[in-house]
Amino acid sequence: MPFKNPTLRIARFLKGHTKTLVFLGLLIALSSAFDIAVPFISQRLIDTLINFFKAGGGTPMRVLIFSAIGILLATIASRIAESAYGYNLFKFVTKIEDHIRHLVFEKYLRLHALFHHQSSSGQIIGRIERGGVGFYVILHDIVGLNLFPPLVVFLGILIVLLFKNPWIALTVFLPLPIYLLAIQRLTTRIYEIEKRANDEFENVAKEAYDVAGNVLTVKKFAQESIETIHQTKLRGKARDVQYGAERLWTVIENIQTFIATTGRIAVIVLAGMFALTGKSTIGEFVLYITLQNMAYTPLSKLSNIFPRLKRNLARVERLFDIMDEPEKVIDTPHAQPLPPLKQSIAFKKVWFRYHDGSPWAAKDISVVIPSKNTVALVGRSGSGKTTLINLLLRSYDPVRGSITVDGHDLRDVTRESLLNQIAVVPQEVDLFSRTIFENIAYGKLDVAKEDVMEAAKTALAHDFIMKTERGYETLVGERGIKLSGGERQRIGIARAVLRDPKILILDEATSHLDTESEKLIARATNALIKNRTTIIIAHRLSTILHADMIIVFKSGIIEAVGGHVELLRKSETYRRLYNLQFKFDGDRR
Repeated sequence: MPFKNPTLRIARFLKGHTKTLVFLGLLIALSSAFDIAVPFISQRLIDTLINFFKAGGGTPMRVLIFSAIGILLATIASRIAESAYGYNLFKFVTKIEDHIRHLVFEKYLRLHALFHHQSSSGQIIGRIERGGVGFYVILHDIVGLNLFPPLVVFLGILIVLLFKNPWIALTVFLPLPIYLLAIQRLTTRIYEIEKRANDEFENVAKEAYDVAGNVLTVKKFAQESIETIHQTKLRGKARDVQYGAERLWTVIENIQTFIATTGRIAVIVLAGMFALTGKSTIGEFVLYITLQNMAYTPLSKLSNIFPRLKRNLARVERLFDIMDEPEKVIDTPHAQPLPPLKQSIAFKKVWFRYHDGSPWAAKDISVVIPSKNTVALVGRSGSGKTTLINLLLRSYDPVRGSITVDGHDLRDVTRESLLNQIAVVPQEVDLFSRTIFENIAYGKLDVAKEDVMEAAKTALAHDFIMKTERGYETLVGERGIKLSGGERQRIGIARAVLRDPKILILDEATSHLDTESEKLIARATNALIKNRTTIIIAHRLSTILHADMIIVFKSGIIEAVGGHVELLRKSETYRRLYNLQFKFDGDRR
């Protein structure tokens, strides 16, 4: 059960690093000890000089020289220890930051498909980026540099003054609890404002990512200025929220300045009275003032530390929200690898809906798909075709019923072994901003270039690839923007060929292509489906008339299963779709 408090959850990432933390603690303790030693050296020097001026005698040149050397060596030693601390702290924190980013990004990729459908990728990536930076700032800047070292100095001075003069110690440290109580309520308000600001800035990132992903559409409609103005307004709204927190910061700074100044005056007055009444020397008076200034340095930083801590905790909480999102599709502890498909895929009384209380997307689906058959899924938009495919890919698990491959329930096999037997060629092929080679080889490790080229030839993609600027090493641009629709489709087919799947899923994608590209895709597809179990989401019935099996969907149920001629006779939905499409084709001709 994870901690809900973000501070405790951050602390959990320090677990297992005890040696490093102790080492860092020793370094900063050494640095602080040398810093505190300097005022004591100065005190002895001042008292010695005053005694010399009062009583005369031999010139205390030896004390002067040794004091100067002592201050120099203490300062050098302090800076060496402090530099070693800073370097090792940076290495330590960046490793933890990289670790948390890795964990969150991996969790994001593993989350169920419904989460990705409902979330903006730009918003999530912005949340990961801001949360990772927040994690670093908390551990490195706030705790590592501005809280822990001053706290060590603070405690060191407290211990020294308690032994030296308890009244001065009390006067120096009395303002601290007063200050903490004064800013507690204000920092809570800052925290709430920062949470709202994070929401607003994530919305800015989401909109910016959306516009960047559709930049060509923006240009086609001449909306550059409009989108820029919209982005400016969103950012201005986020800044307005953020400025509310900044105003509270100034209040905290003023409170801190007032309390610190009052404390300094109190120490000066009390230490001066001790000196005037002969209860302390002039050197001790200077010592108390110096130690008081050193002790108040942490107090002066608290005006920045607490608000910054609240701000970055709000960012880290958003990061933990991703980590806390439940994985709805996971391998069971006893999951086994799925053997290669030999006989059939069976859907047995499968029910599924995307949300509790929402309409059923699949209702009592029962059908058997024999291996090495070509099966077409037909129906109007939203009838259940894509849901069936998503269930087979195990993007979701059925609410009721089961899906089996050769009798193996998909919930009892590893998802990786299932997907290793499946290749999908979607209607719009998704390409990475990488080379053509990397896009074809995606999902396959240590692939020989000859195998990639052979797959491209089968997909009728090799010729156009060789005409590109750098052949297979050509970068395709973001989402394959440098390639035409038909070229992207053939890259997707080549990727599927290289995968050599037992189960092939085709989201038919030729209707939006020109005639030449459509014919090339059809030829490449025919080469791909040979001797495979192929499931086609059919948009144009003319392309699947000779399928081994056609499954007709209507409102989440299977209305009919059979061949083309049989379905024309017994399926009203199929007959209507056929008449509409062929009438349209006839009119077009």
